[in-house]
Amino acid sequence: MRRTFTSLLRRLTSSGWRDIATAPFDCAIELAVIDTERHSLGFPCLRHGDGWFDAATLAPVAVSATHWRYWQPDVLPISCC
Repeated sequence: MRRTFTSLLRRLTSSGWRDIATAPFDCAIELAVIDTERHSLGFPCLRHGDGWFDAATLAPVAVSATHWRYWQPDVLPISCC
């Protein structure tokens, strides 16, 4: 079990996931909960005070996240000019 967790943690760290204690405040980030697998929320969140908020709606998000990475939208903004 510990070997599996260590292997998973190594893969997550190499894919941009960082320990939740280092998450920045008031910045759009993606959260993940790691048990034996990675479960990312799939939407940007903000850390504000002691809580997490949905970056789009500012609704509180009840999650015990263990890792974070900078939010990377599926579609990048573009300009027509």
